[in-house]
Amino acid sequence: MGKDFDFVEIMPGEVCLGKDNGGLFFAAERPRHCFEIKYQFAITKNCISEKEWNNVFKNKKLIPNYNKFTQKDIEEFIEIINNKNEDFKFRLPSESEWELAKKKLEINSIPHNDGELIADQPHVSYWGAPCNGNPWLETNPKSAGYGMQLSKIPSLISKNAKRGISHHKLHKNNIKFRLVKIPKKRINSTKKILPRDFDRGEIIKREIIISIFIGIIPSFIWAYFNATPGYISRAFGNLILGGIFFSLITGLIYRPKHSTLKVLENKIISISPYRKKIKTLISFEDESL
Repeated sequence: MGKDFDFVEIMPGEVCLGKDNGGLFFAAERPRHCFEIKYQFAITKNCISEKEWNNVFKNKKLIPNYNKFTQKDIEEFIEIINNKNEDFKFRLPSESEWELAKKKLEINSIPHNDGELIADQPHVSYWGAPCNGNPWLETNPKSAGYGMQLSKIPSLISKNAKRGISHHKLHKNNIKFRLVKIPKKRINSTKKILPRDFDRGEIIKREIIISIFIGIIPSFIWAYFNATPGYISRAFGNLILGGIFFSLITGLIYRPKHSTLKVLENKIISISPYRKKIKTLISFEDESL
């Protein structure tokens, strides 16, 4: 049945996911990480059409609504295809596969601007995510189903397409999906993952320094030039708390960029965005990988 779909081959290549923006608002998109998908796979040139959907379910008495399908419907759709093929496994694309295909083929035809489903479960950030192309299928009791890819690029634009943005939220009506086709012999590949958490000590140290220089010191300078005599000694604690509060508010939008994680042959390194300082975080020989 896989022959009924129009697939295009995607060669191995590097893909980068996430953002390095420092503000708390961007925490769900961190860390930015780059790695190489080392296997070749195929992805449907276009999203699954209603005709293809109905053809797969042709032996079913009641065909699920193509414009308002559920997660169960998609799983049944894929199961039917897989049961009729011995050599390949069909599934939704992982986020990294989708991004690599977008990079290689300039995929930007997001149907009705409602996005495309990906196989990854929604998570609160990229910490602990696979970094070899596999979907993020780790058990997540708070998951709302599949993840979603959404592009703001109009479908008529075919050049200079920007990267898709991952929106981990419930999918809407009219959302569509593509299929990837991968040889079954590659399914049980070694899983490599990012560190499961960020360096909290480093973040706390940075926040203390920022609070001092953009919150506490400016509040004392303001009081020195504008407050009544003796105010600083009387309101010493309030000035410190006010400075810290102001610093925390600015942290919602702006903070210095975070490091980018890069996966090499046998380790994951952290690259500072400013001094280009490199630090080894994990070796692939570690049990966590």
